[in-house]
Amino acid sequence: MTDPRTDAIVQTAARRVQAAVSDALDRLTMQVGPLAMAATSNQQRQTLMNADSVLQRHTAAVLRAFSHRLHERLQKTFLPETAPSTSGGLRSGGPSDWSSLTLVDNAEVERGVHADRLGQALGVECAEQLAELDKLLSDLLDDARLARHALRPNQIAGALLEALAEVEPDPEVVQMLGQHAGRVLAPQIGSCYAQISTDLRAQGIQPRALSVQRPRSSSGRSASSATTPGQVPGDPQSTASAPGGWVDPSTWSPSYGSMGPEAHARAAQALGAMFGVSMPVMGGEQPPPMRLRGEAGAPPLRSGQLPAAPSGFQALLQRINQEATGTAWAHAPTPLAGAPEGDLGTAPGFAGRLMAANLIRAHRDELVRASGGAALDQMVIDIVAALFDQVLSDPKVAPEMARQIARLQMPVLRVALADMGFFHSRKHPVRRFVNRIATLSVAYESLQEGPGRTCLEQVTALVDDIVEGDFDRMGLYEAKLAELERHIESGHARESAEHAAVQALLSGKEADLRVQQRYMQSLKRELAEVTLPDFVRDFLTQIWSQVQVMASARDGAGSELAARMRKAGHDLALSVQPKGTPALRKAFLMTLPQLMKDLTEGLALIQWPEEAKQAFFSQLLPAHAESLKQAPHHDLTQRLLEQQLSKVERLAIPSREEAANDPVPAAMENLSALPVLTVASALSPEEAQQAGFVPEATVPTDTVDINLDEPAGEVDPSLTEVDINLDSPPPPAAGLQLVHHIQKGTAYQMLMQGEWKRVRLTWVSEGRTFFIFTQGHQHKRTISLTARTLAKMCDTGRFKAFEQAELLERATMRARRQLAALAGGGRSAA
Repeated sequence: MTDPRTDAIVQTAARRVQAAVSDALDRLTMQVGPLAMAATSNQQRQTLMNADSVLQRHTAAVLRAFSHRLHERLQKTFLPETAPSTSGGLRSGGPSDWSSLTLVDNAEVERGVHADRLGQALGVECAEQLAELDKLLSDLLDDARLARHALRPNQIAGALLEALAEVEPDPEVVQMLGQHAGRVLAPQIGSCYAQISTDLRAQGIQPRALSVQRPRSSSGRSASSATTPGQVPGDPQSTASAPGGWVDPSTWSPSYGSMGPEAHARAAQALGAMFGVSMPVMGGEQPPPMRLRGEAGAPPLRSGQLPAAPSGFQALLQRINQEATGTAWAHAPTPLAGAPEGDLGTAPGFAGRLMAANLIRAHRDELVRASGGAALDQMVIDIVAALFDQVLSDPKVAPEMARQIARLQMPVLRVALADMGFFHSRKHPVRRFVNRIATLSVAYESLQEGPGRTCLEQVTALVDDIVEGDFDRMGLYEAKLAELERHIESGHARESAEHAAVQALLSGKEADLRVQQRYMQSLKRELAEVTLPDFVRDFLTQIWSQVQVMASARDGAGSELAARMRKAGHDLALSVQPKGTPALRKAFLMTLPQLMKDLTEGLALIQWPEEAKQAFFSQLLPAHAESLKQAPHHDLTQRLLEQQLSKVERLAIPSREEAANDPVPAAMENLSALPVLTVASALSPEEAQQAGFVPEATVPTDTVDINLDEPAGEVDPSLTEVDINLDSPPPPAAGLQLVHHIQKGTAYQMLMQGEWKRVRLTWVSEGRTFFIFTQGHQHKRTISLTARTLAKMCDTGRFKAFEQAELLERATMRARRQLAALAGGGRSAA
């Protein structure tokens, strides 16, 4: 399953790199001309002049091509399953048959060599920042992709050289531009990497090495003080324990196969600490646990294969499954009573009414005998039984889906006995499969009809395949998990047809946002050399550019409104120039009323906030008064200014197609400040009603603090009592970081009109600018909002995950409380 933060990561990284390359090309544009004049040979001078011509005429085309090439590389790095195929035969990740191979021309080979050289030169300037970025990306990428990810200097250099070659056919000019572009890009690449690292941390990404040890809360230590196990006798790695008695999960075996005795002891110690039970001491006379049995002389295990179970154990699991097939899953037996004191197989009244039978508890004695009777295996069987007590009585899991999870009891037990990673790794395929099923169950308000019934049928078929198949193979669970994700995605595609019109509307607004950004960047380059007060230059590039884009989009580029808005920008720039003669002052005072009228009309067109408008005019009026006192420009200076402004006025607004590959501007860097670019205000009242649009202005700024742990409003103390030690931190359930982790098809809680409603995410725009949620079952309601609005709702507590923790994490917390109480009862009875 792809990390839900991936799209945001790709967009943010692309924006940072493109900004650095754009600035480098702007600097190079001003340097190549003088370099050509200072050249010592005619050939070098001609090449530099051709390079200067390319930069003067085709910089925008180079940036577009670079954006496209960079996005291809980023998609291949972060979304390999959806990455577009690349040309170039041997570089492609496609089939390796002879018919699929193509020749690579000499020019491409030369560009590859130059890209490596340029990448090495860039890498010297940013080695420290690149190392820090690699540490962060290690949390998202495997080692193979991390070694050649798209943000490495040689990959950026390759994308730039390919973009230059796409615009300029002369390889000598491309090589010259690449060399000089690398020279001006080198000082900026380090800060670019630092900014990307900051963005990644803001999305909750931490280096892999820093996400292993997590301190327990003080309440967790006090709750487990009576049952925390001591140090493992003879364990040479006991110093690896984390504070509070936890054992670092990184010392556990990462494979699905068996572990050595030392790693096994550390894993058992951590398992006992996780569930608050005393770890059984392994003696020489006791049988070894299942995962250690038969290691001597055994053939090596294949990847993803569990160690062999004792004779008859697998047959017992299959028999229990077959006997349970005909039972009524809807009715669970009453909890066992009268068991021996201290037996962890009793849990009278602790889990409440189960939605299906706990087969592990019912067949505990048979399972213990068939497993070989090792003390640790008995503890694992009791722990898994306690887990299913909690899983099958969890109020947030629909009964229909809980019964499907109940059918996985024997496969889960088999995995837990053979692979300790099931308990500590969030990425374990069995753990992910069970948690994903539970998450789906709360996403639909009904599993009896509609999309919910379809989802239940798909889950049932997948569980059938696991129960009836060879669940000794971990690859089976990985395949079924991937199949489940494909079913979910296809279900989203069918449901999204209901919102096709709204999606098309919001996608168009996102495309307009790209157009605004590209036009704003073009204006910024053209106005850089024009003598203007900074606040006027910022207004023309950031705000008035939106007015011009919207006027052209609404009435056409050749309309009277569009022409008037272009002229207003021209007149505004002239209005702050010195005009100390009576004739100039008279002309200014005659044109001022029309200028103010056009400015007011344009700002109303984009619904610019009133407070921002007043702040701008409070700076403009003193600037006008000051300009009336200053001596006018020289005639030559005035004519040059007019030429510059006329060139700006003739600047064409790009089309949606031209800006299609541009990254979407960042909208959440500072939620307290007004966004520079926004298209949400361009929605007409009819469009806003059709889309169920929630304006950002309607979200209050005060923080809401309401408990949502249980549907009945009761606080579950087990969710805060103890911090279980897993190999990676959990995804956030609330707060600002949640916006980077939301997934399609998942249920959330949204505060609307003073009431908490369960909503489900059904669509996210390509650039993650717009989100569509649905609420209700029979009478569905569409809710759409921008990323900024969603981020504000998360930040103020008005949007939270429906599940405060994943199912097995919730079950672990509650099972710990259950087992600790039972152990305490056993001691008191003694």
